[in-house]
Amino acid sequence: MNYIESHFENMLSGKKVVIASSASISIYRIPDLIRDIKREGATTVSAMSNSAVSMIGKTIMEWATGNPVVTEITGNIEHISMFDKDTILLVAPASYNTIGKMARGISDSIPSLFFSYALGHGNKIVVVPAMHRDMMENPVNKENIEILKKLGVLVVDPEFDETKAKIADNDRIIDYLCRAVYGDELTGKKVLIVAGRSELPIDPVRVITNRSSGYTGYWMVRNAFRLGASVITYVGNSQYSIPSYVTYMEKYNLREIIVEINTYITIEKYDYILMPMALMDFDTKENKIKLDSGKDQNILLTPRPKVRDRIRDMAPGALLVLFNLDSEKSFDSKKFEKSEPDMIVLNSFNKLPFGETNNDYTIVAGDRREELKNMNKADLSLEIFRKLKDMRRDSGEPGINSFKL
Repeated sequence: MNYIESHFENMLSGKKVVIASSASISIYRIPDLIRDIKREGATTVSAMSNSAVSMIGKTIMEWATGNPVVTEITGNIEHISMFDKDTILLVAPASYNTIGKMARGISDSIPSLFFSYALGHGNKIVVVPAMHRDMMENPVNKENIEILKKLGVLVVDPEFDETKAKIADNDRIIDYLCRAVYGDELTGKKVLIVAGRSELPIDPVRVITNRSSGYTGYWMVRNAFRLGASVITYVGNSQYSIPSYVTYMEKYNLREIIVEINTYITIEKYDYILMPMALMDFDTKENKIKLDSGKDQNILLTPRPKVRDRIRDMAPGALLVLFNLDSEKSFDSKKFEKSEPDMIVLNSFNKLPFGETNNDYTIVAGDRREELKNMNKADLSLEIFRKLKDMRRDSGEPGINSFKL
């Protein structure tokens, strides 16, 4: 998987994140996490238990946040005065002990005390566990986490290895913080994303493929989650690490991709289906033996039925978003008559759309067009979802009439 410099959409602008830390070896990760939360637009304050202070000290947290660190309650009643309507409580790392205290109503440490007020005050709360794997999987701990979830707390699943349940990566924690704020925008919605490249085998070792990194799909799943989608399915592939909160069916072979699409549309009634995938438009016969590289080879490519048309037949009520890539962003509506897309995103390969690049896009919905200039793919995916939530598709008819640009 590609390592990428994280992109930030400023979705936490105007928010304050109070990071309440308990004692865990993962606390060394928190200053770096604070940096990224600030890059997402939030102001930050660190609050630490006495045991946490003994592990890392206050100076580095004050440096990271740019604010004094709270380690005790004074006459300023910090556990109350620090929380207004735009404050999010992030308990990270959350130890086994702290999770137990929060779930059972004990408030004898800074993190558990802050939790007791934030929960009663109605603030959004995100908890990030970090501990030994056996402690994480302890049935008492599991029960305590379920108690927190039933109270509306978002709990970020840790990264597991053989013995540890390690704190999740920064990007995923920020996704949860954004979901805490914006999760009502797509609440209850089911999203299918078909993204990446597709391959057709021409012999046992060679394939015909196309250029797609899966970067658009990667950002689509992250923003679908940030906006509160309840089901997110990704069929295809990506050079980027797809988060574990997604049902990810990693496939490259065109025929296998089509099988998975058919399967999941049968299982789920999706509200939104988005297809940034560069699906092969042709079929070919696969040779059973390796082609002789010493001879000219003729490969016959025959046009195949459009997958998008099949998707529309199977999901007549879903809002369908298609991507059309051409040299000059040309658009022929007749090409899409059978699939009846609700939105088409046009872009040009003259500006290198593959991977982490900005591009110019045109969004087409019926007779409406909107130009998006020099936009990155993270912001493009967010823009698409926010337009979709204002669309509807009644009785299987295209939803474009209700789409306002």
